[in-house]
Amino acid sequence: MSRFWNPIVSELHPYIPGEQPHFVDILKLNTNELPYGPSPAALDAMKDSCDDTLRLYPDPTARDLRRVIASTYGTTEERVFVGNGSDEVLAHAFRALVSPALQCFSPT
Repeated sequence: MSRFWNPIVSELHPYIPGEQPHFVDILKLNTNELPYGPSPAALDAMKDSCDDTLRLYPDPTARDLRRVIASTYGTTEERVFVGNGSDEVLAHAFRALVSPALQCFSPT
């Protein structure tokens, strides 16, 4: 392990997903699969967004999404945090709220 990594990293174990059957008629509730497909409104919104701009890299600040969320919840877009999935959001929350000095997961 690199000397630049926190020693806690060596104690981390990667997530190992459960069995992923290759059948379309099986519903896995433990992986948050739903018996219903996406709503027609969501499908329409996705279809409407599928244009030539898909070739461009998305806005890394997710400005439009943050603006809509802020408007919906009566706050400013500067107070809205979005990430690439719950793993990233949780990782940032832990880094922001848990002091490295606590060493909660000390390998000792």
